[in-house]
Amino acid sequence: MDPRVLQAITGDPIGGTERFFERLVTALHRDGIQQLVMLRDVPDRVTRLRAAGLHPVTMKYEGLSFLVRRRIRRYVNSFQPGLVVAWTPDTVHHVTGMGVPVLGRWGIGKPLEAYRQCQHLLVHSGYEQDTVLAQGWPRERVHVLPPLVEQTPLPPVPRKTLFTPEQAPLLFAAGQMTERREFATILRVMQRLPEVYLWIAGDGPERDALETIAYELGIKPRVRFLGWRDDLGALYAASDVVVCTGRDGLPDHAAIEAWAHDKPVVGIGQPEPHSVIRVNENALVLPGDDLVTITQGLKWLLMEPNALTILINAGRETFAQGYMVSQILARYRGLFEHIAHVDAT
Repeated sequence: MDPRVLQAITGDPIGGTERFFERLVTALHRDGIQQLVMLRDVPDRVTRLRAAGLHPVTMKYEGLSFLVRRRIRRYVNSFQPGLVVAWTPDTVHHVTGMGVPVLGRWGIGKPLEAYRQCQHLLVHSGYEQDTVLAQGWPRERVHVLPPLVEQTPLPPVPRKTLFTPEQAPLLFAAGQMTERREFATILRVMQRLPEVYLWIAGDGPERDALETIAYELGIKPRVRFLGWRDDLGALYAASDVVVCTGRDGLPDHAAIEAWAHDKPVVGIGQPEPHSVIRVNENALVLPGDDLVTITQGLKWLLMEPNALTILINAGRETFAQGYMVSQILARYRGLFEHIAHVDAT
């Protein structure tokens, strides 16, 4: 029997973690997992979760810690979860020490020290796993599962609504705008591709700097900064090529999401260790520090329909090997059952 799961998140109104949280808890609910969702009162998120059939509990995590913990403990005692998933570092201290195993979701850039009281860690890549293991975490307590990416197909966004010519080659990138994502490299390449347009979905601390770079390079008329969007499937459908970048390694989830929408992937940089991205097999991978080579690679790909088809087919095959909704949910159900069983014995 599946254990009950308490899902706890603080979270911002928008962000990659928050969107993955919504996708997963909604999909788990549809799949029959009993969940109690505790979250900061973000009205749009609460509305979406309620529309999906969930009954989220809104929390003021910023209040006095002992009062927050006392309220959570009442819900733990009444709901009797088999485990708690702590989605954000500042959630952990509110939910640990209640006699229920805690699975903390950790990623690069988050303070690992904040998770020291968790019994288990959830990471999404082999690189993250290696990082955690190097800090002394037992291997049996660190679990690598892919995120559930957006997979909903939608009709393409009409390009004219974003002032983009129908026949122009269109690159698409999505993610949080931070220095680690290296979106600036794409912009510098765009200066060398005068016929190409670029859409970037997402937001973050580097957005103003990126818009300034686009203006200074003279490419602003061909670049659209779209902010966070709820119609990613429509944006993917309208694009020709998805570009993934990363200073510390290419993010697997960006490639997986592109493959979910049958789009060819170009990686600028190097895949992380244990990455699902296979160089020049399911993605064209170009060196992040060589603008000339990146430009030549993109020009070649955009002019070679056969190469695009090969990448699309290879990406589709990779995606089908473990990243469809049913496959991802089966792995999360298995992990939840394992944690609830292991820590109960």
